[in-house]
Order: sequence, then C-alpha cells, then structure tokens
Amino acid sequence: MSTRRFRLLALVCLAALMASTAPLAQAQDGSRYDNPQLGVAFDLPPGWQVEATESGLLAAAPDDLAAAREGAIPQGLVLRIIFGTFSQLGITDAGQLPDLLARLAGSGASVPPAQPAAWGNALSGYQTEISLERDGLTTRVALLAVAGGRVAIVRGMAPTPIWQAGAGAQLDALARSIEFSLPERDRDLVNTVNAHDGGVMWHYQALPPTDGRPIVLGGLTYDMFDVMYLAAGPGGVLTLNMTNGAHISYMGPWGEADYVDVAIGPDTRLYLANAAGTDSAITVVDRAGNFVRVWGRRGDGDGEFAPGMPRTIAVTQQGDVWVVSEGHTTGPRNRLYRFDAVGNLLLSVDLGTVNPDLTGIRIDYNNATGALYMTGAAGAINVIDADGEALVVSLAEEVLQGLTPLDIAIAPDDSIIVALAAPGLEGYGFAEFSVSGRLLDLFGFPYDEARGGEFLHGEYLRPAGMVVGPTGIVYVTETNPATGYSQVQAFSFRGDGNLPLAREVLAGEIGASDAFTVDPAAGGGEIGYGQSVRGALNNRYPVHRYTFEAQAGDRIRITMRDASGEGQLDPLVRLLGRDQRELAVNDDVGSLAPEGFSQRDAVLEFALSGPGTYTIEATRFGGRGEYVLTLERVER
Repeated sequence: MSTRRFRLLALVCLAALMASTAPLAQAQDGSRYDNPQLGVAFDLPPGWQVEATESGLLAAAPDDLAAAREGAIPQGLVLRIIFGTFSQLGITDAGQLPDLLARLAGSGASVPPAQPAAWGNALSGYQTEISLERDGLTTRVALLAVAGGRVAIVRGMAPTPIWQAGAGAQLDALARSIEFSLPERDRDLVNTVNAHDGGVMWHYQALPPTDGRPIVLGGLTYDMFDVMYLAAGPGGVLTLNMTNGAHISYMGPWGEADYVDVAIGPDTRLYLANAAGTDSAITVVDRAGNFVRVWGRRGDGDGEFAPGMPRTIAVTQQGDVWVVSEGHTTGPRNRLYRFDAVGNLLLSVDLGTVNPDLTGIRIDYNNATGALYMTGAAGAINVIDADGEALVVSLAEEVLQGLTPLDIAIAPDDSIIVALAAPGLEGYGFAEFSVSGRLLDLFGFPYDEARGGEFLHGEYLRPAGMVVGPTGIVYVTETNPATGYSQVQAFSFRGDGNLPLAREVLAGEIGASDAFTVDPAAGGGEIGYGQSVRGALNNRYPVHRYTFEAQAGDRIRITMRDASGEGQLDPLVRLLGRDQRELAVNDDVGSLAPEGFSQRDAVLEFALSGPGTYTIEATRFGGRGEYVLTLERVER
C-alpha cells in the first residue's frame, strides 16, 4: 500500500506531461547541473545523479534514484521536476493554482493551504508541504511559472526523520539554486522558421474619401454576417465585406471622436475605444450605426481615463468590457479596467503589479478559455484571468527581445498572433506563437518607404489593428501617414493566397532569381543520369514525380536544393522502388552539406538491387519556391 501511495505522490496529474521515460542526460559528483534542453540548472549535492527525459528529471543519490524509479520508498531526499504548460494542466484561472497544487500533493492526506513560493528565478508560484504518517514520508511540492510560459512542478520527498534531520534544509538550498531558462531547442527559432510559405487572400487599399473624411485605421472586428467593422480614427467606422474586402460604407462619427479600436459584444453592439479628449472614452453603437450610449470620464479617479486613452478594447462572451488606461499622474499609472455592458466598473487592476515593463499595451480576449492576453512595446506577452490575476508573465520574451509588438490577436486554435513594427524579426511583421510561447511562423514584407506609393500585397509598415477570423485567416489594418493610403489585408501564415506577394511582384520587375519563373504545374516526367531539372512547389502542387531507368547494382545520388538559396523552400526527396514502396528519404543533409548546398537541402544516396523503373518524389518539408533536382550515378 505504501509503495502504491508513493507512486501516486510522484506521478498523479503528471503522466500526461511526460513525453518520454528514456534517460537523456546524467550528471553526478556534486557540481552544478545544467540541462539546456530542459532549460533548468541547479546545484547538485555530492554523490547525486540525474536522469532526464524530454519533459522532466529525477535527481537523488544512486540508491534513492533507483527506488524512486521503481516506485519504492527512498532512504534520502529525492527531487523531481516536470515541465508542462498552463493549457496542458487546464488552468484558466490563477485561483485554481492552490487547489491544483493540493491535488498534485496526493490524496488520502490532509493538505495544508498552498502558500506563495519563490524557487530560484521562477516568475511566481505556490507550494505546500505534507507528511504521510502511514508511509513515514514528508513531501513538498511547488507549482511554478517559469521561463517560456511553462509550468514547472517541483517535488522534494524524503522519509520524515531524514527530512527533519536535514533533508528539508537541503531542499531549501536546492530551491534557492534553481535557475530556469528557455529550452535550448527554442532559442534559435527565428532563424529556423520558414517565413515564405504564407499568402494574401485579399487586399483592400484606398486613399481618404473625397468628402474630406479623415481616415486613420485602427482595430477591427466582425459579425456573424461576414461584415467587418474597422475603427477609422476621426472618420468613424469603415465597414467591409469580410470574404473579399469589398467596401460597404462608413458610419459615424458620433460626436468628437478618435476611434482607435473596436470590439463586438454578445449583444451584437460595437464598443469603440475613443481616444479623443471627451468624457466618452467608450462609445457604444449598433451594427447599423445607431448611437446607444457612452461612458468614461477623463481623470485619475478609479474607472477614469488618462488623456489619449483607451487605445485598446475587448469584450467577453458575458458582455464585460476590458480596456486599458495608461499614463495617469496620480494613483496607479497604468490600469486595466473591466466594466459591464452599461459602464459600471467591476474591476480595476494596477498593471504595475502584473508586469511593470508593459507599455503601449494592446489586449485580446480568448473566448474559449476566458483569459485576457496583453502585449506592448515592452513586456512581451502576458495572460490574465477573469479576476485580473496573472497566469503567465513575459511569455516569449526571448523571441520578442528588442522588438516592438504593436497588437495581439488570439486564433481559434488558441495560437497567439503578434503584429510587429518594421524591421521586426528581420523584416517579418507578424509572428505566430503557440499557447506556450513557442514561435510557430512568420509572415510579412517591410513596406519600401523609398519606393513610396501604394502598399504591395503582403507589405506592412506599422500595423494598427488585427483580428483572426473563424477559419484562422488574419486580418490587419494600417494607414501610412506619408502617403494617406489605408490598407486591410487578409492573409494566412501557411498556404497559397489569391494574390501575388510583394517579393514576387518586385522580383518579376527586376528579374531576381527568387521569382517563380517555373510553372508549379509543369513538374515531373523522366530524368536520366547526369541530368538536372528545375521546378517549383507550392500548396497546390506540393510534389513532383520523376522516373528513371536503372540497372542492377547502380549506386545513385539524388540532390535537391532550394534554388533561391534564401530558405524559401525546405526540400525533401523520396526514392520509390519498382513496386512504388519507399526505399529511402532525406529531408535535411545537415552539417554534411556539400559546397553550394544549405543544411536544409536534401541529398540521398542509395544502391539499387535490381533493374527497372524507379521514381523520385521531389517534395518539401515546408515553404514554397523553386528547386533544382539532380540525378547522378556514383562510380564505385
């Protein structure tokens, strides 16, 4: 019975987070243990060993390590750390943390209330300590928010007499020495993510109306009838057809106005963030443009707004209205407010207590989880629960370091989209992150201010508003103050759009090598030894098949490289036998890349067993663009 209870203590609620049980690393002999793959380091007591998996580690003296691994009672202190995410644990409310910690501590024992805890450089956390009299064990378990938007579940356990004789103090020292960091596999994502495989679906672009209406596009939203509503500054609200970007009309303005953001509520009314200097910081109208109400006085009182605020707004499924007011002269300088639908203040949060680095704040609401997401010119990404308590602070700060987030939007699959000012991420203005802060994709081409004039498809200068539609299409807005052109673009991070991208248009004008000079539909056919073929792949034509004749004993080499040399295509080559079964495949040649090849190009060598017709599949791991495929017979 005691063995079973120990197993429960060690594994309850954690099994789903363990991706592998095979040891990945070991360390010993009383030194500083450092695991860059997991993103954790700590002082290792003399004689201890560590066994690590892809999502956690177990550390103890060798005999205790073996006992813990087998589910038996150890004779000394054992340390276990498991990494996961808030979403994996189903946490949507910071108030859930103490209760979750009690469940992690184990059943069948009285669990003291969880207390705030500071373990090493963890961002925040809770801990509790319990004694199991029947097993003679004492355990302390902590639930910590750590680098990369992750959760670390840290547990120390030992027989109670050993705990009281010094193991508890030993765990205290270990806790102080822990340093969490971004896992090594995530540190170079910006340089490895393919940013050339997205497409623009439609592009609206216009100069200000001839009636003199001043237009400065900001935030946008949409309704169930595929109508988009765009905050247009002093010009009121612009409406477009969501499916194709066709212009519908302008509405408003309603009094003195500078509408910088808009959200739609469950009552189907539009809630406008009005930055004009009036006591109507929030304006509510219906979808036909009929005035409903205003609220929001200027001042430093609770629920009041600083000059030029609010500049961001979100409405929950329950109809509550979240807004931010920055720059107050007295009281909390930067504030997060939650109002009901008629303007009664429900909550006021001092954002200095959430993340003092946040400035130029933008927010979006996740309908699925009830969490509020925040970003700004500084402060990275932050997740707030319905009570204004921080769930995650400074998510993805390693990727966003030195960049300027301008807006944030949450996709239906819970991905986080961040708009960035040029020249962010080497010229890509939109970044997609997972809920755990892992960079997934990039898109966008910097607007050429020297060229001037209209925006080209996929170009951005300084995005002002962004929303993600129900199918994952991203819609972005901005106005170029130098030219007067306003644009709205609908794009996908992955897939072919309906419009040629800016780089393709410009490449075609100047004859650059990355223009699609090969028709993607014109690929495949026969190939012989010593021949090279050129083709182009995209989402519509993701694979080309080439056949060749071979003799028994032929040893062949197939190479496939990205013709642009700029990482636009990640080639993958596959060899099929005479019966069309796969014989060999290569994605990345890696560090053994021949001269003139990149590590992501494909090189495949294979000895053929018999004569006949073989097939080469030229395809891709990701991206789109031109390739050069060569077939050679290698002399023995």
